[in-house]
Amino acid sequence: MIEVAIAARLSSLAGGHVYPQIAPPEAPSPRITWTLVSGGAGWTLSGWDGSTDAQLQVDAWALSKREAIVLAGQAFDAISASGSDFCVSEAGRLPDDYEPDTRLFRVSWEYTLQP
Repeated sequence: MIEVAIAARLSSLAGGHVYPQIAPPEAPSPRITWTLVSGGAGWTLSGWDGSTDAQLQVDAWALSKREAIVLAGQAFDAISASGSDFCVSEAGRLPDDYEPDTRLFRVSWEYTLQP
């Protein structure tokens, strides 16, 4: 499953504080969360053509905007690296954000992955 490959590529970042979807309340900063937003299969008139893709969102969270930007860059490098598990066919930066209740800045990227 592609989720295993995603987790493996990101696992060494942010001191290992990498979480699928939502970080636990006690998670330290900086940290990364990632969400498999959607997936699809390629079809032709004769059925499934064997291709698949997935939309992935990776969020870098940190106490400073600069730190979030640097961490998002590291995540970008890890996700977009060449590998036999999947490749990135498209990437786009999402709007940055600040979460006042946690006091964390967020820098996010969305990727289209093709295994």
